[in-house]
Amino acid sequence: MFMNFWWPLATSARMGQKPLRVTALQQEFVLYRTTNGAAQVLSDLCVHRGGALSDGWMTGDCVVCPYHGWEFATDGACVRIPANAQGVPVPKKARVDSYPTVEKNGWVFGFLGDVASAERPPLADIPALDGANARRGSITWNAPYEHVITQIGDLQNSAFLLSDEFVDLPAALSDERATNTEWGAGVTANINLPKRITRRLGGLVSREETAPEIRNASVVLYAPCVTVHTLGQTRAVMAHVPVNATTTITEWLIEQPIPKADGAANGLEKMRRQIETTPAPDSAIGAALKRINQAAAKHGWSIDSELISAEYTNVKAVVIPSPARREVPELAAAWVLKKVPTRLPDF
Repeated sequence: MFMNFWWPLATSARMGQKPLRVTALQQEFVLYRTTNGAAQVLSDLCVHRGGALSDGWMTGDCVVCPYHGWEFATDGACVRIPANAQGVPVPKKARVDSYPTVEKNGWVFGFLGDVASAERPPLADIPALDGANARRGSITWNAPYEHVITQIGDLQNSAFLLSDEFVDLPAALSDERATNTEWGAGVTANINLPKRITRRLGGLVSREETAPEIRNASVVLYAPCVTVHTLGQTRAVMAHVPVNATTTITEWLIEQPIPKADGAANGLEKMRRQIETTPAPDSAIGAALKRINQAAAKHGWSIDSELISAEYTNVKAVVIPSPARREVPELAAAWVLKKVPTRLPDF
């Protein structure tokens, strides 16, 4: 798991003015909308007594901790402590980390890290899937996010999970070609699907028929965890976010010419055993993700999740640092919670 990326933390549809808790990268975050509708991401851990801000409520544009009523503004600074006597200023240390936030095409991204804007990997260039035929959902995997991406990023697997009415046989690929960028990759091919099942009323199989070739089907990876799938007229955006080192949540938006409310969910569930337990296939997407993660590790962005679990759990809290820790010198000593430990690359 890596800091200093734009992580897709929630779909826009999940966001409201009520605080929303999101667990990612072994950390807790609170997401909410301000009074003008802008999305915001803060660390969820109140610096007073460790209360969860996501269990609190909104007062104007401030999120209120439910434990002792401390109010935090969008920049993370506490602006009110109810127990303070009138005229007593709020100390500078009363602040939580606030992360740059961008809402784009149905997703809310938080930049979880502290590097300057010029050094940040780019935001995922995802398509807008918000038409009448778009569907959304999520699934939780007992597998690391790298493994999930490598499995779902394989075009044969992608063709199966997005086409739940096809016989459980591998698709044949032709004219496969791959492209790479510094923080992403893509693979394109023609897909010959196995025979398709057509059904009568009541779900009974009527017959099998040959499916047409899907030309220029593609999967594109945007670091750190977004895959964009195009198979004919079906398009999908999937965000594979690590809850921790061994658990991943995939949130998806899928647009089909004839929408099937449960189609994608069924396809993903059918692939659960394969994705969670079988070795990931060799693929351009998997190789690209490994390359990207190695580059991030060289920058020192790899979170030491093992150290956090072994030494910090129930002992002391650590958080992903926000840009203000570097950008505002007068706040250098104003951080109660220390930043997550990182580790050097092992290569």
